[in-house]
Amino acid sequence: MDNENQVSVILLSKKIEDLTYLTEQLNDFFKDHMALVNPINLIIEELYSNSINYGKAKNLEVKVTLEMKEHALKIKYEDNGIAFNPLTEAKQPDLESDLEVHAIGGLGVHFIKNMTDNQSYQRINEINQLILEKEIN
Repeated sequence: MDNENQVSVILLSKKIEDLTYLTEQLNDFFKDHMALVNPINLIIEELYSNSINYGKAKNLEVKVTLEMKEHALKIKYEDNGIAFNPLTEAKQPDLESDLEVHAIGGLGVHFIKNMTDNQSYQRINEINQLILEKEIN
C-alpha cells in the first residue's frame, strides 16, 4: 500500500443484506491487509447491533467511514440513534465470574476498546460519532 489515504464509506440501514454488504466492502477495502477483515467486521457488527437494538431511531441510518494512512486505520462510526457514549455509558463487564452467572452487557464495548488503540466519542447535530483508531503493522 502506498502513502496515499485509502478511504471507504459504508452506509447501513437496518436491512438483512447489510451484513453481507459490510463483509464485501471490508474484503475490498482490506485487500492488502486481509487479517484485518474479521476483527474490523466484528467491531462494526457489534456497534451496528447496538444501534439496531438500543438506538431507538425511527429510520436507522449508519455511516461507517474507514480511512487507512500508512500504518494507521481510523474507523468513524456514525448513527442517528439516541445520544449514547459507549465509552462511558456502557456497563463495565464482569470478567471474573463464570459465564453461567455473567451479567449481560458491556462485553462488546470491552472488546472494541481492547481491539483498538484510541477511542473517542462526540454527538454532533443529533448524530452519535464514535472514532476508533488502530495502528497497523
